[in-house]
Amino acid sequence: MSESGTKQTLGEVRLKVAYKKPEDLLSEYTRSIGRGGVTLHTQKSLPVGTRFVFELHNPGLTRPVEVLGEVVRSTPQPGDRYLLTVKYDPGQDRGGLDTVLQRIFDLQEYEKLRRHARIPLNLPASEEETPFAPLFFVRDLSRGGVGLEVEAPALPTTVKVGMPFLLEMELSLGTLMLHGEVAWTSAGGAEVLPSFGVNFGTLRQDTVERLEKLLTLAAMPPPPWRARICFGIDAVMRMP
Repeated sequence: MSESGTKQTLGEVRLKVAYKKPEDLLSEYTRSIGRGGVTLHTQKSLPVGTRFVFELHNPGLTRPVEVLGEVVRSTPQPGDRYLLTVKYDPGQDRGGLDTVLQRIFDLQEYEKLRRHARIPLNLPASEEETPFAPLFFVRDLSRGGVGLEVEAPALPTTVKVGMPFLLEMELSLGTLMLHGEVAWTSAGGAEVLPSFGVNFGTLRQDTVERLEKLLTLAAMPPPPWRARICFGIDAVMRMP
């Protein structure tokens, strides 16, 4: 997170961060919570147990989204500096989070090219059964599909339109298995990673319920967030 304001009280450090778009705010929120924590270089040591409150602000929101943190380690570094390890906690107050989610849904409601509102995610995914496969990132998720980027110069040969696809991840409610097929691909460019989109097939009712919980961030994976993906016959054989 890039701080835009800092305030410290006894036993608590409060940082304010501003984002121009609600999607950027939520993307940073999921990235932070998904990692489970962060390391910070500071010029002064803070005792273990010191609490952080990260306030994520957007001009269209009446209240910030808050991410809580706690210092779990303080390690001296050369040059009279310290490396703080801060563990994140999404907290219990969902007021700001529900507000930003609703704003994203409202802004996307009248998009003609999309049937479902997309929620930005920062979720690393891998093909565990494929040696030397590149790392994938789930960038957005909706009721109808998912968008991914590939950390590679080009799309793998397995990623082509019509190819069966399966994404698996563990939530607090159990395993979420989303199956479908690749609907579009993009080769990327000089500063843009290759990407592709997937349309989901007919999902079971329990899968739909778990997907809805994830889209509202009411049921999230334990950190660090990570998903498994597969293509082709492997995806078909693992589909629920």
